Amino acid sequence: MRLIIGGACQGKRTYAAAQYGLSREDIRDCSDFAPGDFAEKKCVCRFHLFLRNQMKSGGDVIAITSKIVQSNPGILILMDEIGCGVIPMEREERLWREETGRAGCYLAAHAESVERVVCGCGVRIK
Repeated sequence: MRLIIGGACQGKRTYAAAQYGLSREDIRDCSDFAPGDFAEKKCVCRFHLFLRNQMKSGGDVIAITSKIVQSNPGILILMDEIGCGVIPMEREERLWREETGRAGCYLAAHAESVERVVCGCGVRIK
């Protein structure tokens, strides 16, 4: 598994396509996926929104993330960094940020590589 992180609209999809030879069809928006929909996908984007939806359904973010990694160890996951900036007033928004951060830490710990993309430029951090 590989992980690409970065802020919103920083070029993660374009970078992933260029670096890993992916077509537009290879990069799937997973924001409305169910946990079982990740099998055999090459690359998924907007993983942070998938986690939000799972939290709204009462899902255990780390357990779900672990199952996804186990079911598809070759997947490339693109996820926005959402923990920077102003702390939200709404409790649900703060919890989403915290749980997404924990999931990101889990993914990074288990990833073969982690890259951060800013302004379309990627830097390998693991």
